[in-house]
Amino acid sequence: MASKVLVLGISGSPRKDGNTDIAVKRTLEAISRLRDVETLFIRVADFNIKHCIGCRECMKIGECAIRDDDFNIILEKLMQAEMIVVGAPVFWNSPPGVMKDFIDRTHGFYTDRKRLLGKKVGIISVAAESGFESHEDILSWMRIYGAEIVGKVRIYAREKGEILQRPKEIAKVERFARILAERLQ
Repeated sequence: MASKVLVLGISGSPRKDGNTDIAVKRTLEAISRLRDVETLFIRVADFNIKHCIGCRECMKIGECAIRDDDFNIILEKLMQAEMIVVGAPVFWNSPPGVMKDFIDRTHGFYTDRKRLLGKKVGIISVAAESGFESHEDILSWMRIYGAEIVGKVRIYAREKGEILQRPKEIAKVERFARILAERLQ
């Protein structure tokens, strides 16, 4: 029996159960209603991810040389997924440090720019009012390694749980999930 396609949701928010977590989870739930898939939600902040130390060892070995943290736990799930829904709040025009630490640690993939070929990525940006463009550019990092960005959505919310009080924003999440579900094989 073939295993189900994995759709991985990654929240890069340091705020547990905040707007980003809600948006990523809602997207996964909607995709699983539309397609027979397995979903998994991960919060990067729940893991011990050390900062990149700029040692450049990754450029020799093709992966991060830091081994004494949880980075590879998330990376393993990312590699198993056919689709990745990555979300993060906008902090000064970019994702917060916890998400950026994870992104930076994939730098060794640069030695094999086809490492993520065939993976589809959907991006969720959450902000009060601005900073989306540069934020989306950073959250599109997987395209450098061969992944295809198949959708983006901008959610307007600030205070914890505010997205739930904004029907237009929830509707955007539902439309986004439909677009992603259509892109699954």
